[in-house]
Amino acid sequence: MATGIVKEINSANRSYYMVNDITELLGISQSKAYEMIRTMRRECIESGKLTKAYPSGRIPKKVFQ
Repeated sequence: MATGIVKEINSANRSYYMVNDITELLGISQSKAYEMIRTMRRECIESGKLTKAYPSGRIPKKVFQ
Protein backbone atom coordinates (compact mmCIF):
# COMPACT_ATOMS: atom_id res chain seq x y z
CA MET A 1 0.00 0.00 0.00
CA ALA A 2 1.30 3.39 -0.93
CA THR A 3 0.92 6.14 1.59
CA GLY A 4 1.66 9.75 0.94
CA ILE A 5 0.27 13.13 0.24
CA VAL A 6 -1.51 13.86 -2.99
CA LYS A 7 -0.15 17.05 -4.48
CA GLU A 8 -2.80 19.66 -5.24
CA ILE A 9 -2.60 20.95 -8.79
CA ASN A 10 -3.11 24.69 -9.08
CA SER A 11 -2.10 27.37 -11.57
CA ALA A 12 1.30 27.83 -9.91
CA ASN A 13 2.47 24.28 -10.60
CA ARG A 14 0.86 23.73 -14.03
CA SER A 15 2.67 24.38 -17.31
CA TYR A 16 -0.43 25.95 -18.87
CA TYR A 17 -3.08 28.57 -18.19
CA MET A 18 -6.79 27.93 -18.25
CA VAL A 19 -9.58 30.46 -18.83
CA ASN A 20 -10.02 31.25 -15.13
CA ASP A 21 -6.29 31.97 -14.79
CA ILE A 22 -6.36 34.43 -17.69
CA THR A 23 -9.49 36.20 -16.43
CA GLU A 24 -7.78 36.76 -13.08
CA LEU A 25 -4.44 37.83 -14.59
CA LEU A 26 -5.91 40.31 -17.07
CA GLY A 27 -9.20 41.23 -15.43
CA ILE A 28 -11.24 40.34 -18.51
CA SER A 29 -14.44 38.37 -19.09
CA GLN A 30 -14.48 34.64 -19.66
CA SER A 31 -15.69 35.06 -23.23
CA LYS A 32 -12.77 37.37 -24.03
CA ALA A 33 -10.33 34.94 -22.40
CA TYR A 34 -11.73 32.04 -24.46
CA GLU A 35 -11.36 34.16 -27.60
CA MET A 36 -7.72 34.92 -26.73
CA ILE A 37 -6.95 31.25 -26.09
CA ARG A 38 -8.57 30.18 -29.37
CA THR A 39 -6.59 32.80 -31.31
CA MET A 40 -3.24 32.00 -29.64
CA ARG A 41 -3.81 28.24 -29.98
CA ARG A 42 -4.68 28.57 -33.69
CA GLU A 43 -1.57 30.70 -34.33
CA CYS A 44 0.63 28.20 -32.47
CA ILE A 45 -0.77 25.25 -34.42
CA GLU A 46 -0.25 27.08 -37.73
CA SER A 47 3.36 27.94 -36.82
CA GLY A 48 4.11 24.41 -35.60
CA LYS A 49 4.60 25.28 -31.92
CA LEU A 50 1.60 23.16 -30.85
CA THR A 51 -0.17 20.16 -32.30
CA LYS A 52 -3.90 19.88 -32.82
CA ALA A 53 -3.90 17.26 -30.07
CA TYR A 54 -3.10 19.93 -27.44
CA PRO A 55 -6.22 20.32 -25.25
CA SER A 56 -8.52 23.20 -26.16
CA GLY A 57 -9.24 25.76 -23.46
CA ARG A 58 -5.61 25.76 -22.35
CA ILE A 59 -2.53 27.64 -23.48
CA PRO A 60 1.07 26.92 -22.44
CA LYS A 61 2.50 29.54 -20.07
CA LYS A 62 5.51 30.04 -22.38
CA VAL A 63 3.22 30.91 -25.27
CA PHE A 64 1.06 33.25 -23.19
CA GLN A 65 4.01 35.20 -21.80
